Amino acid sequence: MENGGRPSLGQFILLGTSSVVTAALYFVYRQKGQVAQELKGAKRIHLGEDLKSILSEAPGKCVPYAVIEGAVRSVKETLNSQFVENCKGVIQRLTLQEHKMVWNRTTHLWYVAFLPWPRTCLSF
Repeated sequence: MENGGRPSLGQFILLGTSSVVTAALYFVYRQKGQVAQELKGAKRIHLGEDLKSILSEAPGKCVPYAVIEGAVRSVKETLNSQFVENCKGVIQRLTLQEHKMVWNRTTHLWYVAFLPWPRTCLSF
């Protein structure tokens, strides 16, 4: 502080910049916390006929966060583990990466903006 205890212009700018950075980091922290809470509250679904009815009733035929439990059959061929002998598995997943075109007023160009998280949906 200079001039009789009054903050200088540089100190005001530094305070404003640090406040903006702190607010941005806190915003990201809160978003990640909300996603973690949604994952903790994921719906538990057992494989069977009720799974198909749940997916058909869901908006967009997609359950955003769910734990699917049960035994599955492969449609084509199974995956063989390269580390454990006689261990086989299947993967069936569809990942949607949503994006949108955004006009940048400064550069006068269009660019693709990806939404923060890809959405994974089960497909049957």
